[in-house]
Amino acid sequence: MTSSGIPLDKLGALVDEVDAAASLLRHGLAVLKSYRFAARDAYAVFVCLAGGAEKLLKLSAGMNSLHETGVWPSKATMQGWSHDIVGMERHVRAVIVAQQDRSTVPGYMAELLDAVDADPYIDSILETLGTYARGGRFFNLDHLASASQPYPSPRELWEGLHHKLTTVRPELLAKLSSASTSDAARAEMNGHIIESFVGWQELITRAWRTKVFGDEAKRWASQLAPAAP
Repeated sequence: MTSSGIPLDKLGALVDEVDAAASLLRHGLAVLKSYRFAARDAYAVFVCLAGGAEKLLKLSAGMNSLHETGVWPSKATMQGWSHDIVGMERHVRAVIVAQQDRSTVPGYMAELLDAVDADPYIDSILETLGTYARGGRFFNLDHLASASQPYPSPRELWEGLHHKLTTVRPELLAKLSSASTSDAARAEMNGHIIESFVGWQELITRAWRTKVFGDEAKRWASQLAPAAP
């Protein structure tokens, strides 16, 4: 057992998983900033952001369990979450709400929670990432195998997210539909998605940094700091 509470034989796994979560989120945001074509870029964005979000949420739940019970959640517990990003996010956000007074900056945590609660995009973003994680990852391979398709393709999912978000920004709908303005409108919409996602990521990582999930999470928080491209 290390002084941090993580068994020595598992320390390397934790290092790799924290690094992987941070790397996936960083690269996903970078691809999204330069996003141009759904056929090429939607897949990379989904792989990185859905994978990074899932890892971040499972690590957060794990760190909280380690602090509360002294043990990491079992494999069965983690598998029970499967790829349900929305369900995991609800669980982790509920933990933050319940334990925000544990933070070294409870007032700031309350502000971050209010900002994410009021964000008009983040729920749709997480829902879309979750749909991809649960059923969209192998859409084309399943289609090639003549298997049933209960979920939209990644390309359709991303286009659907854009159109869903135009209910908040209806002025972008006409621009998205016009060949002369669609690229600029997509870039603007992606900018809103990046801003919302980074704000959500800040909530989670700030909970790590300020001991909402315990001392162990604080030790690793710097590696998860949001980095908008």
